[in-house]
Amino acid sequence: MMFRSCHLFIVALLGLALSACQPQGRETPERPRDPWAFRSVLDRKPRMLSLALDSACYAAYDLSTGQLYKVWKGGILMEGTVFTNKKNIQPSSWGTAYYEENELPGKWVISKNGQEIPFDLQYKGYLLLDNKITLNLEFLLNDGSLISLQESPEFKRDSSGKPGFNRSFRLNGQPPAVSIELASENGLRRHAIQDGSNITDYFKELPVQEPPAVGDSYDHLGILWMENSDCYTCHEEYNAMVGPSFEQIASQYSKGKEAYALLTKKIQEGGVGVWGDTPMNPHPDLAEKEIKTILDYIFTFKPKEPVEEQQLQVGQVGSSKAEEERLNPGHGAPLEGVHPSYDLTTLHGENFQPRVGGLAFLPDGGLLVSTWDSIGGLYLIDGVLEDDPAAVSVKRIAEGLAEPLGLEVVDGEIFVLQKHELTQLIDHNGDAIIDEYRVICDSWGVTDDFHEFAFGLVHKDNHFYITLSMAMRLMANERQLPDRGRTLKISRDGSYEQVDYGLRTPNGIGLGMDAELFVTDNQGQWLPANKLLHVQKGAYNGMAWGLSAAAEKDPPTMAPPAIWLPDKEIGNSPSEPILMKDGPFKGQMLHGDVTHGGIKRDFLEKINGQYQGAVFRFSQGFTAGVNRLVWGPDGALYVGEVGMVGGWSWKENQFGLEKIKFNGKSTFEMLAIRAKPDGFEIEFTSPVALNNFNREMIHLEQWRYEPTASYGGPKLDQVELTPDKMEWSSDRKKLYLSIPGLKPQHVIYFKLAEALKSSEGESLWSSESWYTLNQIPKNP
Repeated sequence: MMFRSCHLFIVALLGLALSACQPQGRETPERPRDPWAFRSVLDRKPRMLSLALDSACYAAYDLSTGQLYKVWKGGILMEGTVFTNKKNIQPSSWGTAYYEENELPGKWVISKNGQEIPFDLQYKGYLLLDNKITLNLEFLLNDGSLISLQESPEFKRDSSGKPGFNRSFRLNGQPPAVSIELASENGLRRHAIQDGSNITDYFKELPVQEPPAVGDSYDHLGILWMENSDCYTCHEEYNAMVGPSFEQIASQYSKGKEAYALLTKKIQEGGVGVWGDTPMNPHPDLAEKEIKTILDYIFTFKPKEPVEEQQLQVGQVGSSKAEEERLNPGHGAPLEGVHPSYDLTTLHGENFQPRVGGLAFLPDGGLLVSTWDSIGGLYLIDGVLEDDPAAVSVKRIAEGLAEPLGLEVVDGEIFVLQKHELTQLIDHNGDAIIDEYRVICDSWGVTDDFHEFAFGLVHKDNHFYITLSMAMRLMANERQLPDRGRTLKISRDGSYEQVDYGLRTPNGIGLGMDAELFVTDNQGQWLPANKLLHVQKGAYNGMAWGLSAAAEKDPPTMAPPAIWLPDKEIGNSPSEPILMKDGPFKGQMLHGDVTHGGIKRDFLEKINGQYQGAVFRFSQGFTAGVNRLVWGPDGALYVGEVGMVGGWSWKENQFGLEKIKFNGKSTFEMLAIRAKPDGFEIEFTSPVALNNFNREMIHLEQWRYEPTASYGGPKLDQVELTPDKMEWSSDRKKLYLSIPGLKPQHVIYFKLAEALKSSEGESLWSSESWYTLNQIPKNP
């Protein structure tokens, strides 16, 4: 395995640097948490590195500035999506700072011949060796000079037991007449930094610190109760989602005892019909006092001036004719089992329950798994190729990563996409533990918003490709940062360019047919359904929040998706797409779904230069919602699963690692649907029994979508279609349908009767498909 090889020269240099940087005559203190060095938002600052050096000393660095942010006694309130499934809060420090306000020496000052000069500072990563950390920084001067600096922080005590904070430094490339200092904001503390400098500040012993009550961390206690429930799954402050916004609810009702009593009953018992056809879940476990606090918060959104009441356009227009038939798994409902042509092996166990953020294979067959959890770990899984769960072994090789939702191995080198950074992970001493967390790129725009995910990772033509989702908790006067909602193309030198824009929650990017990039996106405001998108330079993909305020009112023309994925019918939270490599579906694509569950199959074709095609149900039977997919050297498809409480999960399950492998068995289903100049051709995997076939076994519908500012959107111009001609091929595998009334830029829904059989008497695995007809083929 290439990353395990021993780089003796590098190790020698690192060992020399670390030994010179550490205080002498003492052992490293026991770290008070695992992991003790970790990336996250902290105190609303997005690019932070926190260090639990000792139970008496925490330190944090703001990596966006390369400066020490805080040194304190206390701890960190680990709240947020990956820690406690809460969306409206992020980690925050608690306790008492050792340095008085403005006295912390965290500001870098560079002078030449006694005069301060400007410089650019770049954080380049850190080393974790022997339970000690060293940060790597670079200072770029105006004359082109580059100064490298290593800083090693540590906690220590003096002979009398006073707590202290030690910082050791190594410098390289410092030009003559150039000096480097660390200064406090008030200018009263200044330290000259030279190669080998060692600075220690000692402090008065602080009393035992107590963490705050959890509710103290919220702007309003009502947010706490909503986070502990599932309210934010369907509601937001100002924007209608599955349910009405808080502003709409507050506008609908007069604040008073009658409204409180009515809404309390609705929240406890659930219901449907007031704001649309989507039911609200009952909440019998919420106490009346908790609901009152929730309602107090909701009524803070009541506009000062009366606003026109709005009726939400939520829910879906169902198939008028086929609605009653949509009852059985695969025939109007999600599948329940594993695809019959594949065998499933479970790789997780009681001692390894990963919320999978990324999957990748090493050249020697070891499987890497990154986890979207409080550890932020990278695990090496050996034995997965044996088809025997008992042979699987798990080793954590890295930790402290911030929501690592992308993973790639390139020529044996490991790259992970954190929420705020693309990072190379390097094992220098060959012990299969990551020693260096090296920055490749960390310059895209971020805030502390929980929803600013970074998804990926794909390597193509010596570049990395990632996608960035948009923020979801912005105030009315705030705008999305320029990089949000885009696909980025990142070079090895860290530079990047924007490829497309107008994405909302693009949790999945992968290589598909023709080695082209495809992305999945999640419905929401401006996106009336989920999508599978062909990544195209300069394309606008429909989410208008990332536009200017003026452009949002009149957005550009949306590039049509390759496939629309109607919400709750065949998609809800689509994830990573991948090209099929085996079986009868070779050349087609698959993609997972976290909330709708399972894996979907995508047949694509290129018509008039544009991708379009059909989506089919493929497989269910996994432990949790499907987040990541990767092909193994054994030909199996490895399935990484994830979830969280209160939404973004399949049946509330949160973890899973499994694989499915083609077993050679034939399954009767639709293989492909192809557009023709005046209709469609349906191809089946096996010959169809025609003795019981009739025209009533084919039900067709057509509709279109239009992006709007409300959450999701209805099916527009929905009609039933009737074929005027049907012809079977001689092998009874292909059915040609001539269909009057077809329109481009529409979705065509296919529903076959469950009674349809193969010539061998097999029933259909699934009888539905949704074809996105962007272009109607021209007659040859």
